[in-house]
Amino acid sequence: MKKITFVLVGLVAVVLLAGCYPKGQIYGVGNEGGLIFTVNPPDAEVMLDGVVQGKASDFTEDRYLKVASGTHKLEIRMPGFEPYSREIYVSNSLLRIEATLVGAGK
Repeated sequence: MKKITFVLVGLVAVVLLAGCYPKGQIYGVGNEGGLIFTVNPPDAEVMLDGVVQGKASDFTEDRYLKVASGTHKLEIRMPGFEPYSREIYVSNSLLRIEATLVGAGK
């Protein structure tokens, strides 16, 4: 009975931990990584090194933005909101960017 209980507890732990394990553990190849975004508002425009990449909502864990490893200038912007800007370092894994844009003049 103790053996069955131990096995069941182990299986439950594996199932629970598997659901909590971040999908972000996807690795790029060589000198390439990726960016995924959780941005409010989701239609905000993503710029990387001065080049428009698309809307933040376009880049999810399933379809991330491929980026060369190294330091990059990231800007997220949308009319009527203050831009979000920072320097990021990308390695050969996924980096999740979370940001909430603040309305201009608020």
